[in-house]
Amino acid sequence: MFDPGLFHVLLLSLAALVTGGLAGYAWRHRLVPGARPLSAALVAVTAWTTTEIFALSQTGASHLFWERVQWAAIAVAPIFFFFFIVRFTGYEWVLTRRAVPLYFVIPLLSVLLIWTNPSHGIMWTDPVQTHTGGIVTLSQDFGVGFWVYFVYAYTLLIVGFVLLLRLVTVSEYLYLDQTVLIVLGILAPLAGNALSVFEVTPLPGLDLTPYGFTVTGIAFGNALFRYRLFDLLPATRQLGRQAALVDLKDGVVIVDTDRTVLYLNPAASDVLDCDADDVLGEQVGRLIDTDELDFTTTDRLAELSLNGRTYEVEVAPIRDRRDEQVGYTVLLYDVTERIRREAELRTQRDRFRQLEGINAVIRNVNQVLVSSTTVEELQRDVVETLATPGLYDDVWFSTSATTDPPVRMAVGDTKPSVVESESDRPTGAALETVDAVESDLPDGPNSAASGEWATVALVYGQTVYGAIALHTDRDSGFGERELEVLDELGETIGHALTAIERTHLLVADTRIEIDIQSTDRDALLVALSDDTGAEWTLDGLIPAREGTLTAYLSSDESDVGLDEAVAHPGISDVRRLSTDDGTALEVQASDGTLAHPLVEYGTNVRTATATDGRCRTTVELSPDTSVRAVVERVQGEYPQTELLAKREVEQSEHDATRSETDITDRQREALEAAFRAGYFDWPRESTAEEVAASLEISSATLHGHLRKAENRLLSTFFDDSTSER
Repeated sequence: MFDPGLFHVLLLSLAALVTGGLAGYAWRHRLVPGARPLSAALVAVTAWTTTEIFALSQTGASHLFWERVQWAAIAVAPIFFFFFIVRFTGYEWVLTRRAVPLYFVIPLLSVLLIWTNPSHGIMWTDPVQTHTGGIVTLSQDFGVGFWVYFVYAYTLLIVGFVLLLRLVTVSEYLYLDQTVLIVLGILAPLAGNALSVFEVTPLPGLDLTPYGFTVTGIAFGNALFRYRLFDLLPATRQLGRQAALVDLKDGVVIVDTDRTVLYLNPAASDVLDCDADDVLGEQVGRLIDTDELDFTTTDRLAELSLNGRTYEVEVAPIRDRRDEQVGYTVLLYDVTERIRREAELRTQRDRFRQLEGINAVIRNVNQVLVSSTTVEELQRDVVETLATPGLYDDVWFSTSATTDPPVRMAVGDTKPSVVESESDRPTGAALETVDAVESDLPDGPNSAASGEWATVALVYGQTVYGAIALHTDRDSGFGERELEVLDELGETIGHALTAIERTHLLVADTRIEIDIQSTDRDALLVALSDDTGAEWTLDGLIPAREGTLTAYLSSDESDVGLDEAVAHPGISDVRRLSTDDGTALEVQASDGTLAHPLVEYGTNVRTATATDGRCRTTVELSPDTSVRAVVERVQGEYPQTELLAKREVEQSEHDATRSETDITDRQREALEAAFRAGYFDWPRESTAEEVAASLEISSATLHGHLRKAENRLLSTFFDDSTSER
């Protein structure tokens, strides 16, 4: 059976749900012009509808209560719709901070009069409740206060409709669909309200306004979702047109056909350093050199320098609707930053070209490093490769690895030359030299008169082998990136010099053997022997990665030295190895041992024994290695160190056998580390993982090195055994 009361409740509930949802959607887009007042208007509409539902089901004083509550929404809904239309159409000047509160004076007075109406009857008189069709309606005679508000609210909405209609015509019907939906959404409840006020309703006292809000929800929903109300805002277009000239950062000057100034925007006033009001009616030639401008074409750009900045000037004709020319627009574009960036790009381009040339030279140097077998050969090849026209016109290479003088080559020389005389060395060069080679670097009367010098240190770890001095006469000198590349080259050459030293040490028939003694407690063996009172011996020394050494130390005393070794500076890890008697330690050291500077210099540490705070170390060097440079390198870190003896020795049978074995350095190091750590003992004293950790490699890599080393050693052994039989 049809229930009229239920029908009214359902219809109004649907309208409230739709408008409430749209209010939330509008609030989520509150940064868009007009979204906030639209959200507020839809909230008021939703409240109006909701209170109407309560009022229809109440009688007596309860019904009048909800009618009064409802007026809080009735009073402000038209105001917020008007605010929305104003912001939507771009007429922001209507809603100044001072003007906005004035719009709410009449609505607030109306609400106040509603709640006090029983005492004065200004808003309505003789209210009569009617029960019809399951609902309660209220009929009354409206007073003067109501009609004041009625005229005020309808006037605002009519003004809003006029603004919307003007928008349609001005925009050439661009916003027609949106405007029609907005007008329909507001006009539907407005028409219902007018019918209710003038009592043209199917039921006496029935307010048709909330029923019209159903149309409001449908219309605004389509405008928001189908026609993208918040995406295509005419306010942006309107405000943009108003602000385009004022806020434009480029200067705009409008002149007539006689070149008389008609308008300047603020940016143009700043550029031309003038007041817009003062120059109106003046000739544009007073402000701009018109000889540089061409008013007859639109595709030619002039360039002017004003007040230390550069401007690109473009002239465009202004035509009326009959296509007759009435003036010109002169546009001033500040291109100072663009020109600066273009200059920077040209500089960077030249720098990149230089770097390409440098990289090509560096690649050639790397090839030289691979093929060089002696220090002298490496010096000559590097100098000859670096001396390149347009890059380095004078190159010096001095090294402390040998006692030979520096090698030099300048652009134009046919080959590198050895600098024997002090008078041949150039002077006046601003060089950052290192102490080890300072006396061998350019420092004489023949220095280049202009240009720039740079010095590249040749280093391996903390060992400085020498330096390369480079001179260039380029105006740009040495760039930061170029110096970084040269620093990397210095490290690469340092590695190559170390490799040459080690190779010579391995293959030489004779070698230099020196004994050094240190009492410096910064050295691990010295500190251990002094702190424990025991004698300590270096049993094995294996380079790991990035300058870390794995040292195997032993003492006849049991259970000593572990805590002292752990506390020593530069020691990262200490592990006690099993022994039948005495103490054996595996030490991981990034610093803090006499062996570090010696290994970096490419020498071979043969023995090291420490007793009572005094460590004696025997070191092997290749015949052409500078003993003085090696000793000074050690003394640089451990000052309390002295050279005890120097002698020339023949290669031992053991060393000859080892050099003939086809085994790589990494394989030998892995094999020795496994042997020293007791990996080959039974039962094993160390696992493969522990040995691999001491070398800073994976266990799989360790097994690979061990297998290959064992295979080559066994092949050598069995091949020798077969030949003997």
